[in-house]
Amino acid sequence: MSRASRPGHSRPTAVIVIAPDERSAEIHIEGQRQVVTGLEPRETRRAALDVATGYAARIGLPVLVDARDVNGYWRLVAAPDGVVQAAEQETSEREQAEPPTPSASGRGRGLLVVGAVVLALGMILGAGFVALRFLPGSGDDQEGSVDDSTVALDHPAPPGFDDTVVFDHELAPKTLPGLSRDGEMLAFVDPDDRLNLFDAEGEQHWEADLPVASEEMLDDPRFVEYGGESTVLLESSDSLWFWSVESGSSTGVELPEGASPQYAGASVLVRVDEERYLPVDGELVEIEMPSSGAAMLAEGEEVLIAVSNGPWQWIDADGEGEEVTPRRPDEAGELVAVVTALREYVIVRWESLQGDGEFLAFHDSRSGDALGGSEIDSDDLEDVGHRSAPIGTRTVAYGPVIVDTQSGRAVTVPGFVPEMAVDSQVFGELDGRDVGVGADGEPVDVPEGAEIPRGLLGANAIVVHEDHLYAISPQ
Repeated sequence: MSRASRPGHSRPTAVIVIAPDERSAEIHIEGQRQVVTGLEPRETRRAALDVATGYAARIGLPVLVDARDVNGYWRLVAAPDGVVQAAEQETSEREQAEPPTPSASGRGRGLLVVGAVVLALGMILGAGFVALRFLPGSGDDQEGSVDDSTVALDHPAPPGFDDTVVFDHELAPKTLPGLSRDGEMLAFVDPDDRLNLFDAEGEQHWEADLPVASEEMLDDPRFVEYGGESTVLLESSDSLWFWSVESGSSTGVELPEGASPQYAGASVLVRVDEERYLPVDGELVEIEMPSSGAAMLAEGEEVLIAVSNGPWQWIDADGEGEEVTPRRPDEAGELVAVVTALREYVIVRWESLQGDGEFLAFHDSRSGDALGGSEIDSDDLEDVGHRSAPIGTRTVAYGPVIVDTQSGRAVTVPGFVPEMAVDSQVFGELDGRDVGVGADGEPVDVPEGAEIPRGLLGANAIVVHEDHLYAISPQ
């Protein structure tokens, strides 16, 4: 980009565009393009700035730097002596009305503030919500060394995570985001009543207007399987709304009066009095229920039917399917009862071989294999509700029992009430305080004022504070 292409600027301009993976950057100066790389973000930024300061040294004039990455857009000045600092706030009226547009790869990563002036190359994103540094270094370092640090949350971070903000977004009032169980997708409703879908890199895939106001939605976004693909679901008083993760196209399914959608499985199961239904091709299809057993959850167009003390079944809408027999764990005696089914697990109580208590086991719902379990007292499950939230991909919990799905190791933490499984931790309440518990069974207190994560997006935790979501990095 030449100086002539930017009326009103007397200085040459360098445009730096950092790639989404932060391992390369393009620098455009006076019609010339150069690409630099780095093994880590800090090296990439330093290499990009070196090109700008090198050009400034050659021409003997300061160079205006338009710096862009996936978080936004910032204005810097590279001096001939190698010093880089924030540009003065001299934005023209035209630029204030028409701020530069970031690259498509950075869409939605943050709010843009043009010509922001901050100390030590700091950059402000989104009306004070997040402050980041584009380049390493401080104003006191006249050698131009750089440090791509970030400003912390204004409240404590939960155990296992840092207070470094990777990106943030404003939410519609009194709403929460939804995350896919594999940690690859994030869905939320913004203040303009638009449903947004972002991936683990913080890239926006699409946005869609809600069919009704966000206040009329009964719950927050969920990721469910519908029509053979992953979808984002929102529920209103009279309809289920599905948006394709792939395309963003939507489908509505009307709900009859008295309908109660259930989300214990990968798909939604609809209960109306004694009947059970599956959403299929834009309508509800009634399930032909067997003479005994209860419908526990749905996965695709199949429903898991369980009885209290025997094998369970997977059936289709016509009632046809196959039976699954739970395999007895090595630590267990006779089967006592099938407790519940959550996601891909059926939870079963067995007699214990080691005492008067019981053995609570998590079984694969398709094969019947025991994947892990722990000794419990019979009264440990007395007040446990039917919950799906603590079922993660690495740790799962039911009542006081926590299982590491990778090793099968399990522990019982008496009195623990699980709320959310996030990577290797299960967050919940123990003796009136919020804690995080891993498969070692050792509780770690959640700092006062910290928010329990809603889940993982990539390696980052998503926390919500005052109608704002933050992605924070792991420790």
